[in-house]
Amino acid sequence: MIIKVAKLARETKMKLPDLITRPVGRLMYAKMKDKLSIIGEGETVVLDFENVKVIDSSFIDEFLVKLIIDAETADFYIKVRNISPVSEINIDSVFNSYSNYKSGRLAVIREELGKNNRYYIGPLTEHESDIIDYLKLNHHAGVEEISRFCGMETGVLKKILEELMRLRVIRRNDGEFVSV
Repeated sequence: MIIKVAKLARETKMKLPDLITRPVGRLMYAKMKDKLSIIGEGETVVLDFENVKVIDSSFIDEFLVKLIIDAETADFYIKVRNISPVSEINIDSVFNSYSNYKSGRLAVIREELGKNNRYYIGPLTEHESDIIDYLKLNHHAGVEEISRFCGMETGVLKKILEELMRLRVIRRNDGEFVSV
């Protein structure tokens, strides 16, 4: 499912190009929840931020963070595209703060390479980053193949892969791993 965030904003009577404040994030989240009621198990929801120049930390808390948390329990995946450079910085800042002050981490996959030269936004380790890059470029791989690429023992690698699946930035498909 592809959600054009600018269109969603217009449907909720929000003015563009900036999506800022907690109340706006809450309204957009409520509208988004209605749309998510029809998605299938394991489906990827692409949030397209085309024509949105800025999203601030308050909006990110109320919209994107809540959607990522929902994805864990409702079994869907989130991917973003057309994120402006300033929005990428804001998302990364919120996700880093979340990992510092909450009991977990957040990350989201990007459809395109970002300003941070990565296919994701969030506080991932170098090994986690390498695995995501490898899967984005190769589309799928098994544990042994990823182990050879990373030069890592399979036992350690399996723990990292489990964490990346928990973060919902990769998934397992027919015994192999794929990027969302």
